[in-house]
Amino acid sequence: MNRRMLVLSLAALPLLPVTVRASNTRGPHGGHRTDIAGGHGELVAEGGELRLYLSDNAYRARSAEGASAQAVVLAAGKQTTVALAPAGAEMLRGQGDFTAAPGMRVVVSLTLPGQRPAQARFTPMDQN
Repeated sequence: MNRRMLVLSLAALPLLPVTVRASNTRGPHGGHRTDIAGGHGELVAEGGELRLYLSDNAYRARSAEGASAQAVVLAAGKQTTVALAPAGAEMLRGQGDFTAAPGMRVVVSLTLPGQRPAQARFTPMDQN
């Protein structure tokens, strides 16, 4: 391949469609689902409450036993930190001083037993 063909081929790359794995979607509980800690997390926000549902890579429920998480919520121009604790077989839950609304952003740091902390960003009230 000559140099000109190579340059033209590389220039066309951004125009090609990209296939993305469905790892940033709505989950079965209506929240924003994305990859975290070798599986998936689905974050649901209602009022001043956050619920983080855990699943494995095959979208099967993943145990929340022994897990801990901290969420940093950016909503209505202010930042709030919310501790999330296990509240069911596959869920962590926490309350904070915020009101869930479109445009809010949440960064979750999740620690599962025997694993290093993992982070993920969520937009639970926006359509993804």
